[in-house]
Amino acid sequence: MQVLCKASTTGSDVRCSICGQAFLVYWERSTLEEQAEARLNVLQALRSHHLSGQTSSQNQHAHPQTAFNVPEWNGMPQFSAAALLGNAPKWAA
Repeated sequence: MQVLCKASTTGSDVRCSICGQAFLVYWERSTLEEQAEARLNVLQALRSHHLSGQTSSQNQHAHPQTAFNVPEWNGMPQFSAAALLGNAPKWAA
């Protein structure tokens, strides 16, 4: 399942366990069990941003400030299945 993630300063569905950055998430319609598994994948992706970046481990700038998909997708985020099926608002992508 694909998830669209967007950094947020006003609310959060998920927070990075390293720096505390908040993210809104939009996912394809799915069961609660699938969403729980997808949430674990998002948390792993957020941790990997800190491991692969050139920033200090506590720096929030380790994460993309634009929308991104988990798993990665090469298309434009606003046209991902997660954005379209999850009814992401235009400002999210």
